[in-house]
Amino acid sequence: MAKLFDIQDTTVAIPNLTLTETQGSVTHRGDIDVAGNLNVSSNINVTGTISANTFNVKNLVTDNGSLNITGNWIYNTELELNGKGFNWTHGTGQTQLIYRTGGRLWTNSNLDIAATSSYNIDNIPVLSATTLGSSVRHSNLSTVGTLNRLSVAGDATLGDFVFVNSTYNRIGIGTDEPSASLTILDNNVEIGIGSPDVNLASIGTQSNHDLELVTDSQARVTIKRSGEVNIGDPANGGGVLNVYGTLFATSVVTDNRVDRTHPIQFSATKDTNIYGLGLLWSGNDSVHQFVLDISGRLTSTDSIDIAENRSYFINGVPVISASSLGSGISTSNLNTVGILENLTVAGNVTLQSELTAKSIVVDNGITLVQNGISTGNRIVLTVQNKEVIYGDQQQVNIGDIQLQSRPVKVYGPLSVNINNPDPTLQFSVEGDVSIGGKRFINRASIPTSGTFNVGDICYNSNPVPSSYVGWICVTAGTPGQWLGFGMIASQ
Repeated sequence: MAKLFDIQDTTVAIPNLTLTETQGSVTHRGDIDVAGNLNVSSNINVTGTISANTFNVKNLVTDNGSLNITGNWIYNTELELNGKGFNWTHGTGQTQLIYRTGGRLWTNSNLDIAATSSYNIDNIPVLSATTLGSSVRHSNLSTVGTLNRLSVAGDATLGDFVFVNSTYNRIGIGTDEPSASLTILDNNVEIGIGSPDVNLASIGTQSNHDLELVTDSQARVTIKRSGEVNIGDPANGGGVLNVYGTLFATSVVTDNRVDRTHPIQFSATKDTNIYGLGLLWSGNDSVHQFVLDISGRLTSTDSIDIAENRSYFINGVPVISASSLGSGISTSNLNTVGILENLTVAGNVTLQSELTAKSIVVDNGITLVQNGISTGNRIVLTVQNKEVIYGDQQQVNIGDIQLQSRPVKVYGPLSVNINNPDPTLQFSVEGDVSIGGKRFINRASIPTSGTFNVGDICYNSNPVPSSYVGWICVTAGTPGQWLGFGMIASQ
């Protein structure tokens, strides 16, 4: 290697060789080997290349004011190259940019680039100040910020309990093996929602468990795993099943009664007739029946016993009751009668003594009595075939269920369950009321029993200073959660 030094007004100290200050230039052609240190107190001007294992300089000046360093670290093995690079020493600290085995550049300092720049791999941006490069497809991120949108092409797992299976287009909550389009595994019960076949939707338990249909946190329909279906609560009742159509059943078994709004119908078919059909009771030793015979008569194998206050009718007219013959009976072979309370005669009547009547029958069981109208069955007041008032032994209705838009007006104070209402009040109710689906009650304190819904109000029946006008239900339940409202000022 040839080295050229131009030395002016400088002394170069070399073992066994000393150059003292001279006038002019000293030119040496060839190599100069220095075994010790080369100390230069002034400047060294180099027009070629300086090669050194270690190069320490306090002040390096180039002709154009910039520093271009091209370093070549050439070794026979990678192990020898390990740890070679750049060192910046500042006080007791040191910053490094060095080579490490495995083809890695390592630094113990931060790499800080301009905000508008990015880190590139093969000239493709992979990371900028705000964005991961579009070529970055995999990561082990455990947290992310708020996503504006999320699109997943394959399987996905959310929170280690929601699993999206892209192969079968299914979602599992609490299970990574969903058996339906949406499967929920909770308390070891597997709930499935999906379509197992064309034009068929399915919702229910996939496991061997019961299914409840719930409203207001109460089970309204319970489908047992055995196939039994319960309407309402088995212990407390309260179930109502309305069928606006046709109900077909192989058999009907009831605990005590069947409430119906339409008659039981026996229909003849091409191959069968209606004769011999009706009601049948099978006992251990006998059969009891009430059926239609071929002559068109309803026949019974047993006596027919009706309630004391009921009658036998023919063509809608009562013919006999426990205590009287119907008004349609015009002839008989009676030769004795008891004490008559009512008597209707179409023709002339000849009495051998005086007639004393407590009531007069007008028509069809309706009687005129001293203090009003009386009937043993029911009474209906209609206008243009629409009910205005209906009454029987069970209930009294005002208005028609099919014409609920017709207003009902009351002129004067109205009271419910009060024998002597205050005449200064237009509306009085003895007990709790419900308005618009919200319950209003009176208590001396927050309810501790009963079932209530959100918005129900309990008025304070014992208000005192610094207490509340009442309490309102904020969480439904039995009795639910209540908070006070309307603070009463202290005196």
